[in-house]
Amino acid sequence: MKNKNYLFHFSIRSLLVTFMLLIIFTGCNDDKFLEEKPLDFLTSTNAYSTKAGIDQAIIGLYADVRDKWYRNGGQQSYGLFGMGTDVGYDGETPGGQRFLTNYVTSVNPDYSVIRYWWLYLYKHIQEANMIITGIEDPDSEITWVSDAEKNVPIAEARFFRAWSHWIAVTLWGDVPLVNYVVDEAKVDFVRDPKSEVYAQIEDDLIFAGQNLPVRGDEAQPGKLTQGAAKHLLAQVYLAQSKWQDAVNAASSVINDYGYAVMTQRFGAQNDVFGSGDVYWDLFRYNNQNAAENTETIWAIQFEPLVEIGGSSNYWSGIYGPRTFSWGKTPDGYNAFVNAFQDTLGRPVSRCRGTNLVHYYVWESDWNNDIRNAKHNIKRDFYFDNPASAYYGQKMTWEIYPAGARNVFKDSTNYIYPYFMKTFEPVVQATITPKQGGGGSVSTDFYAMRLAETYLLRAEAYLGLNDKDKAAADINVVRNRAKATPVLPADVDIDYILDERVRELYAEEMRMITLLRMGKLVDRVQRYNDNPMLPGANIADHNNLWPIPQAQIDLNLGADFPQNPGYE
Repeated sequence: MKNKNYLFHFSIRSLLVTFMLLIIFTGCNDDKFLEEKPLDFLTSTNAYSTKAGIDQAIIGLYADVRDKWYRNGGQQSYGLFGMGTDVGYDGETPGGQRFLTNYVTSVNPDYSVIRYWWLYLYKHIQEANMIITGIEDPDSEITWVSDAEKNVPIAEARFFRAWSHWIAVTLWGDVPLVNYVVDEAKVDFVRDPKSEVYAQIEDDLIFAGQNLPVRGDEAQPGKLTQGAAKHLLAQVYLAQSKWQDAVNAASSVINDYGYAVMTQRFGAQNDVFGSGDVYWDLFRYNNQNAAENTETIWAIQFEPLVEIGGSSNYWSGIYGPRTFSWGKTPDGYNAFVNAFQDTLGRPVSRCRGTNLVHYYVWESDWNNDIRNAKHNIKRDFYFDNPASAYYGQKMTWEIYPAGARNVFKDSTNYIYPYFMKTFEPVVQATITPKQGGGGSVSTDFYAMRLAETYLLRAEAYLGLNDKDKAAADINVVRNRAKATPVLPADVDIDYILDERVRELYAEEMRMITLLRMGKLVDRVQRYNDNPMLPGANIADHNNLWPIPQAQIDLNLGADFPQNPGYE
């Protein structure tokens, strides 16, 4: 029985939801009377007859990435950013059955989130292919000023096609390589070798790296540039142990486009906790696109202050502690006057950080690494009700009578270190003036910034066994943070992963990073300290994810084998 979520629908941006859905479009090609003609919906032959139509389709690609992966508008997309890895578990219901709490029960061929992620990626690939085909149509009536002008939207579409293939091949290994428009019923897809998929990804990103605008020439903030293509290309090379190629791609980003790691304070500073620094400034409202911010490579755009529509992500709601549920002060008053607090918001603890994130990675530089400063990681919380004698005092279960508090809830759900990079204190209450809106962050979101590029190149140098250069790149990031420089002898892959926690927590797709390195199982077993299920029942076969059973069932014309361990 087909799930209703696989039913086909047309939209302004896409002829097909995903290539799997095409089996319902069988028809008789020999009978002209029954021949299907696109009279009232869009196809690759009629949708892109104007530059305006192409621009609209390209905007759709950006919107899809934002809404499905960076806005949590899809199915639990925060799973890619830390949930169920070495950096996070479900703090709201740590003993429940939510996605990635337990790999046995949720990482399986029938789990809906995995099915939806597959659909999202291949729908996106189909949309990109339609745009590319439409632009390159020899019968197109569009007049381009030059090949360079024509190649920009092609490069954008090829970047997004590569981006989706990249996530797919990292999660599932051998996957269908779809670099064409699927425009008729097809039930005989095969799992192409990873090497072929990577080759197409490389080809797409090399083209994008040659034909996208350079930094500063993009049409508007959030648009892709050559630097973004080469940043992603470096990761693709790393996944294949192509160390020198990765060095070259990362070096081009670092040296060729005017990017630089920010070292001085800039933009809107909003020092609501009485102090700040350049790392704090990176995450303040409107600073991601500030002209003086030379660190941004690609920022996902959120627009809360528009008359119609608008958008915001939910990262503070996902990562922050559920302080509003603390309840009463010791003398019986509400701990907070309002559930929505202008300096804390209203998070729900969906992805609580592990002890690795909150404590272990900071031990050697606790007092000098600015990324661990009190304004960047809020570790102390205070009662905020003037009616209580405890107003302004630090919140802790220890001041209550013995047995009066659920200490488990207090420490895994209500109070734990809050990374303020995920929330904009006070400003958020102004731009989202409604109760319960505190979990919606309207700051733009870094998909790529130069600090990560340095860490990618350090990883490549480590692969080349050049620890001196690897340490030098890591220390570009650590010097900005005023942390103790790492010695070359101390650089290994785990050190780089820990530095990525310090610098990129809640920004990077941690699941993709760990799978790419082959480190997911090892790191989850060591650091996922969910008190209800340490290690999340992860096993060796979870270094690849299961192919959705619905895909296997629909592929009637060819064998589509399941990944080992999920049969």
